[in-house]
Amino acid sequence: MKNLTKITLASVATLALIGCGDSYNDNNNPTTQPTVVTEAQLKASNRNAKYLTDTDGMSLYTFDNDTLNKSNCLVGACQDTWPLFVGVDNNDSDIKAVPESEGHLAYRKHPLYYFANDIEVGDVNGNNINEVWHLVHAQTAPADTQVKLSETNIKQTFLTNKDQRALYTFDKDEKGVSNCYDSTPTSGEGCESTWPVFYRADLGTLPTGTSEADFGVIDRNTTRAKEGEPTQQVTYKGSPLYYFTPDNKEALSTKGDWVQGVWHLAEISSEGIPAVPEPKTEKITFDNVGASDYKITSTSNENVAALNGLDSTLTLTVGNTYEFTTVNFRAHPLQLKDKNGKVLLAIGSSGSLESNADIKFSDDDSGKMTFTLTQELADVLASYGCEFHATMLGSISIK
Repeated sequence: MKNLTKITLASVATLALIGCGDSYNDNNNPTTQPTVVTEAQLKASNRNAKYLTDTDGMSLYTFDNDTLNKSNCLVGACQDTWPLFVGVDNNDSDIKAVPESEGHLAYRKHPLYYFANDIEVGDVNGNNINEVWHLVHAQTAPADTQVKLSETNIKQTFLTNKDQRALYTFDKDEKGVSNCYDSTPTSGEGCESTWPVFYRADLGTLPTGTSEADFGVIDRNTTRAKEGEPTQQVTYKGSPLYYFTPDNKEALSTKGDWVQGVWHLAEISSEGIPAVPEPKTEKITFDNVGASDYKITSTSNENVAALNGLDSTLTLTVGNTYEFTTVNFRAHPLQLKDKNGKVLLAIGSSGSLESNADIKFSDDDSGKMTFTLTQELADVLASYGCEFHATMLGSISIK
């Protein structure tokens, strides 16, 4: 296996095709020599993911040094730190007892453990310890009621290609060796047709959180490789990388994770930090009390502002989109300002940040102002007020 950041091959017979001739390689001519490129061919992509817990919400982990249906954490010191998750084998398709154990439960043949230093519900202190202990980011909750999915998400970072198509590893591979092939090179059926290999001659700039030493390239078995597919394959930390055909080339589709318990996203990190909140659209309606105050008459989120309060403080979240509607907007046009009173966004007049493409500002003739709260805007936004009446003024806080 060779390290791979820039590798120019003397010849490449064919490049990647998936399934029924659907190419997963970015080169449109499968017989053309790939050129050395500088564009990054991999990305570090994120998803908000739940993880497997017991019924009380305590986190469960797997151990990379185990094999399928066999625990290698059997000595006292290991089990003191990583107590076994023990229960009843209810013959669930996902949760079964490890053979010849005393009720040690496994998820899809991966033995499960607690971490002794997890004290509270939601603790994930054992995740990625020594890069061999991991949370189980199950796609759906198993039917077995001895386990459940976590109430909260955490951010998981994983490898994708440059178009954010997820990349996977296979538990039945060996380090630097792929064991995923179709029944015959021309059958079009089997492992390789479902899990096409990932190969690029030049990876370009590597994703944050990875290094040159993490990547390599291996030669595949040319007598077994699918006809028309590459005969080389990129590896990550020794594990060959694959696509999953049912992901349908969709960006950030991760349908292949935990398939049959042996396919997994090529994880870069899952640090147990809070997940990035999903962006929301919040709607707020401003009425007025004469020319003295604004009154919030409706809001899609009660945490944004006190309903029917006068000049209520608005609590806004970076990344969210906001729709502010002013009932009497011609008499009381709404403006958003910085701490010095400079107008940033406004209905019917010009604000200094309205041309910022990331803010996506718009207003219309119905009194509605729409914008995305970027970090740049959040850093300076301090208040809202009426263009004509100074007493109609409320503060804005950012969370």
